Amino acid sequence: MICARCDKPIRPGEEYVRVDNPGASGAGSTLYIHAVRCVPVPQQTYPVRPLGR
Repeated sequence: MICARCDKPIRPGEEYVRVDNPGASGAGSTLYIHAVRCVPVPQQTYPVRPLGR
């Protein structure tokens, strides 16, 4: 199986989470992702809008 987040293989014995993704106009799909977060959560490093406006 391939992880939907990082596109790397999920090895035998490694924990994963199965996520069902229903399709609106057709058949849905099942995604597999690593149980331990494999891609870091993005962090905002600058303000949303400039201060003083």
